Amino acid sequence: MVIAAGSSVQEFQPGDRVITYAAPELASSSGDDAPASLADAHTMLGHGVNGTLRSFGVFAEKALVHAPLSLDWLPAATIGCTWTTAWNALFGLEGKKAQPGKWILVQGTGGVSVATLQLAVAAGATVVATTSTGDREKRLKALGAAHTINYRSYADNWGEKARSLTPGGRGFDIVVDIGGNQTLPQALVSVCVDGVIVVAGHVGEVKAPVPLFATFMHSCIVRGLLCGSRAQLKQVIHYINKSGIQPAVDDIVFELSEAKDAYRRLNEKKHFSKVILRIDYKDV
Repeated sequence: MVIAAGSSVQEFQPGDRVITYAAPELASSSGDDAPASLADAHTMLGHGVNGTLRSFGVFAEKALVHAPLSLDWLPAATIGCTWTTAWNALFGLEGKKAQPGKWILVQGTGGVSVATLQLAVAAGATVVATTSTGDREKRLKALGAAHTINYRSYADNWGEKARSLTPGGRGFDIVVDIGGNQTLPQALVSVCVDGVIVVAGHVGEVKAPVPLFATFMHSCIVRGLLCGSRAQLKQVIHYINKSGIQPAVDDIVFELSEAKDAYRRLNEKKHFSKVILRIDYKDV
């Protein structure tokens, strides 16, 4: 929440509910539509500059946007990076947007994958999700996944299994890959001709790099992205307000003093969707 605003601030005033945008320096120098890249990482919140593991902070105007009106504080806090990435993956490429009739493949139950699932389902697309446990399959289906695949059961051919679920086995219109070189070979198997593989993470095991020439063999588009623009963050917030989506979050809520435990849970991959830390505002 905004406690005070400088005299030159135009977008916000005291009392406004806000969330952070990860790349404020980029937005300040290049505008709200500027896409972020790895070269901008050193100026992003929580990387080269202080982030939000604190009760109070001073932020540039471009570091903030108005929080979704439809969400409480904890789910709203997940929107800034994860949901912007998911929005960019599904709607950031003209002519290749998620909509009814499109098939989307997501990997696992991390924050970006679950956000992509929820957004794609809200847009009317058909979503297939991979995971490693039966209980998480149930949770993914409860969020709208049409099909789930236990990738441990299919070892090195879960991409082929996923593809077989699409109409006529044609493949997926959008595959959101968060595993990197470990999962990209299966992503390539699963994508349709002229489909899009979005490379949005590297949480998998270290493997030999996948040759760029593989895209020729599969006749697809590969699109790397890092989060999204400040304008895209505003777009996804507008969509959440309009659609009434309630972002899925992890079962455990940590206090700020338990930040190390929260990171440990994330590192051990015991979480579902987003790990949450609560900052008490009762004294504000």
